[in-house]
Amino acid sequence: MVDASKFTAEVFRLAAERPDASPRLTRAANCVREGKFSWDEVAAGTCEHPLAQALFAPKAQEKLWPQLAEVAASLESAPEPAAAPRRARRAPATDDDFSEHTYLEDLAEPNSHPAWPQRRDRGR
Repeated sequence: MVDASKFTAEVFRLAAERPDASPRLTRAANCVREGKFSWDEVAAGTCEHPLAQALFAPKAQEKLWPQLAEVAASLESAPEPAAAPRRARRAPATDDDFSEHTYLEDLAEPNSHPAWPQRRDRGR
């Protein structure tokens, strides 16, 4: 006998997406897409809709529940996805750090500061 306590909303959703899903499950999936009930309600057993209740009928226990158990087992055996490696962030630029900026002196203006080296006028 299959343990139905492992049939979570995720198990129902994944089983309904499989290409070999039973017609009973695909009809229930259509109702979920239409908003008539949710997989959470089905998994909790609180849904009163006939198509949701049909997922727990004796005929479904024979044909559908082994598929659901297979999906539940694959979810349990699947390793947790590893977290993506964190990318190093660039430190925020401070007001006195101008290393990433290039400031070119305007060549059309003469040097007006006395401490700056004087240059010959180009083209004048």
